[in-house]
Amino acid sequence: MANIPTPEECMAEVKAITDAKKLTFEPGSADLDAESLTAVSAIADVLLGCPEIEIVIAGHTDSQGRETMNLALSQQRAEAVVSALRAERLPWPGIYPQGFGESQPIAENDTEEGREANRRIEFGLYSEQDTVVDEAALEEVISE
Repeated sequence: MANIPTPEECMAEVKAITDAKKLTFEPGSADLDAESLTAVSAIADVLLGCPEIEIVIAGHTDSQGRETMNLALSQQRAEAVVSALRAERLPWPGIYPQGFGESQPIAENDTEEGREANRRIEFGLYSEQDTVVDEAALEEVISE
């Protein structure tokens, strides 16, 4: 029988990949830049060896721009990563995109370095997350 890694081991491998190469997007868009697609491919390879785990892909932005636009952009970026993973043969349904906008900064937004740190994609086990995106609530925020 194959030695199947634990969900935590899978997430540690994914974190190692994203620590080595941050997933980045074209400015102001949800289009992954070309260099990030290589990292997505490596992440897909890891996740293919981790059958049936459920993960959340969390999108975050800096605080520049309107809060509602940042929330929508972070959701679109998380969904873009899900789409890129699916394009890499990752068929299972347990991948949930979640946009947080500017609500969870990890650095100050008053420097370019801080804003760069805050623009990020994070991967986590679904069981560790408090929420998964509420599509109706997101649409309500966006339409305001």
